[in-house]
Amino acid sequence: MSGETLLYRADFNGARDSFAVAVAEYDDRERTKFWAAFTGHNAGVTHRSNLAVCLWHLGFPDQAVKVNCEMRELAREIGHPFSVAYALHHTAWLYQYCRLGVEAHAAAEAEIAIASEQGFALWYATGTFLSGAGMLLQGELVPALPLLLKGLGAFRSSGAELTLPFQLSTLGDAYTQAGRFEDARRTLNEGLAISEKNDERCQEAELHRLIGELLLAESSDQATAAEKCFYQAIETSRRQRSKAWELRATTSLARLWQQQGRRAEARSALAAIYGTYTEGFSTPDLVDATELLDSLG
Repeated sequence: MSGETLLYRADFNGARDSFAVAVAEYDDRERTKFWAAFTGHNAGVTHRSNLAVCLWHLGFPDQAVKVNCEMRELAREIGHPFSVAYALHHTAWLYQYCRLGVEAHAAAEAEIAIASEQGFALWYATGTFLSGAGMLLQGELVPALPLLLKGLGAFRSSGAELTLPFQLSTLGDAYTQAGRFEDARRTLNEGLAISEKNDERCQEAELHRLIGELLLAESSDQATAAEKCFYQAIETSRRQRSKAWELRATTSLARLWQQQGRRAEARSALAAIYGTYTEGFSTPDLVDATELLDSLG
């Protein structure tokens, strides 16, 4: 539970350590099976699912996917329905972070199926939302938006708030892509307000970046304001030690600087964070960064 708290407060390094210790020292199959009857989920699954998310933030996307795959195999082996749904939810969430739309959509659809079968209202809500998120990543904006709204509505009706900043950032991005700029601004600002209210910081940097992208989509005259948002996203991600959010925010800033003719600055900034990566070079964020660096000469 300390790892969960650290994760959502954006201490990704501390959370990684907590989950890694849990896996290494307390992952006894019979013990976790016994406690699943009382807690509702299998700790061996939850430890690994959250460990994978931490690894992605810390700049290890390949390791994150590997741990996630091991976690799904464990969930299938155990056959505990709620833990399987939990595993599928976190798989779709991780793949959405990785911008792997096909995989995110597939995991979300599987989550919806088991949630419908077992009557898991919360997982049905998040599965619906993540199905839309996977479609959005594939460029299917028109069918994605109703699913995002349906999933978010069902999630809120449950009274849950944890992960709302993630959902609101995804919906805000969809609104920006649809040209619904006022809706995007309202949604992204709400995400920041909830982050502040609940001290849920793990989506904070991305919310700032998306507000910057919204400003640029509205008007090129807002470049200065957008630049400030990208700087805020970078500063936040560095404080939280999220290489993933720092890379994405720096890529947005470098694109803006490229358009302004500030090519040397753009290349220097992007190369600095890109150079800290040792894996994951086939993932979309790193592919985009590679292509941008090449275009900057």
